[in-house]
Amino acid sequence: MPSTWLDSKIDVFLKELAASGMHLDRQRAGELITGQVHALATLMRVTEATARTYLGDEIVKDMARRMLFEVAGERPGADLMEAPRTVPLPLALVGITVAALAEAMQVRAANELPDHLRDVITTYAQALSGLGQITADTALRPAGDPAEILFPPALLRRAARYISGAADLAANGGNLPDGIPETARSQLAATLRRDADGLIEITTTGWSLWPPALFRDPNGH
Repeated sequence: MPSTWLDSKIDVFLKELAASGMHLDRQRAGELITGQVHALATLMRVTEATARTYLGDEIVKDMARRMLFEVAGERPGADLMEAPRTVPLPLALVGITVAALAEAMQVRAANELPDHLRDVITTYAQALSGLGQITADTALRPAGDPAEILFPPALLRRAARYISGAADLAANGGNLPDGIPETARSQLAATLRRDADGLIEITTTGWSLWPPALFRDPNGH
């Protein structure tokens, strides 16, 4: 499949997501579009080159809109700073989540083209900023319990997806950030996956006792 065709469709797909404040790494977007080409070629019993002619920009935009529906729990396009804060996180888990997002951002950045690096940094920085602002806001309230912070579930779900995507990149042979040796690939992927699963568990069940088995040990044990 010509990279120029695929790159143009990835741009359309990601632009449609970005219009609702959502982002996806280019590798995953490319996999989704390529998968759609394969499926269409099989269904129509035509070559993939012919199937690509049926996959116009509007169809690619529809694919992005379906993805937005699937992640409705992340409240695409909403101001998450104004969303209800109902999920409690102990301070230790707040720190772990910030660390996991920062690590995930480095993995994503190592796998993006220079022209798209700014979007990656902005995406992750927004999530990190939200976590930091909410933590600071809670700490400043006289009646707040500094040992536990309430967060919007949509923000935590979005963070979990970002971390999970980076785990997939690390596990499936993506580029590693500078300074991380190949021997650490499986551990990095497993740690990020563990943190992402922990966030999903908490936002789904409301269970936030710590130290839970789903999260990394902050002491590295």
